Amino acid sequence: MKNDIAIGIDIGGTKISASAVQKGEIIGKIHAYKTPLTTEGILSTVLEAVETINNEHKSKYVGIATAGAVNLENTTVIGSTGNLPQGYSNIEFKKIIEKKFNLQTLIENDANAAAWAEYRYGAAKGHQNTIIITLGTGIGGGIVVNGQLLRGKSGSAAEVGHMQLSWKKERKCTCGAWDCWEAYASGTGYAINAGEMALELKSLDSEILKTKQTKTLTTHDIIEGLKNNDPFAQKVHERWEKLVLTGLIGLANVFDPESIVISGGMAKFLNFEKIEKQLNSQLVVPDVKILHASMDNNAGMIGAAMLAVEKL
Repeated sequence: MKNDIAIGIDIGGTKISASAVQKGEIIGKIHAYKTPLTTEGILSTVLEAVETINNEHKSKYVGIATAGAVNLENTTVIGSTGNLPQGYSNIEFKKIIEKKFNLQTLIENDANAAAWAEYRYGAAKGHQNTIIITLGTGIGGGIVVNGQLLRGKSGSAAEVGHMQLSWKKERKCTCGAWDCWEAYASGTGYAINAGEMALELKSLDSEILKTKQTKTLTTHDIIEGLKNNDPFAQKVHERWEKLVLTGLIGLANVFDPESIVISGGMAKFLNFEKIEKQLNSQLVVPDVKILHASMDNNAGMIGAAMLAVEKL
């Protein structure tokens, strides 16, 4: 039943969040834990969260959103990420939780879970074809096609941050490949862009260039500069928005969505109206809406919980 209560858990590299979810909304308290450095610690924390929330709100299901790839059956993590400990993909969350608590458990990639939350209950509600992009330290994504999550042959689809923007091998990505969209348009890419542009524009009359070391420029430095109308900060930001737009154009032309929903820490620095106008002026498909995510950091928990209710 879609009214059933489920426990949603979002496992990230720095934080584990958990809450009870009903009909696409968080009920009660959100429990937050620092992500342990060991697999044993992560499992113990997840079990503690399940027990605590199940005592607060009698639940029937557990939905886990996790960094890394998840198999098509939503039972196992098949590919971990660098910010989680070695052996993370060997943790048998589903088997252990179902045996210990008798709660049916589903596992989904965190970006896919967030996409489902925005599609079913958030900014893209009512759109049968939508793309959710997370702009943060990296770039994640989830894609809904005709009302279904696009998961690919193995469950690893929608790694949108690793679309290649160039063949020139100018910037290495954290994935090991060269010139991925993430390497340029993420928060990390933003700071790297600033460092490179500082060398290109060193003669510009800019307070940032006068007072900051090129090698230590941060995203925060540029955002602060924008508030003061610093010309260098404006040029860095303009280039970043163009790099974000480049990826959005490719995705929109391939998937012909009704909307692209953007979330993550860097989303608040985008001019959504400007990006939407520029995007639609360059597409070969009909116009696409650019929307700000409505669930922010809770989307993974909500999406995983509701996927568990709907699929199990």
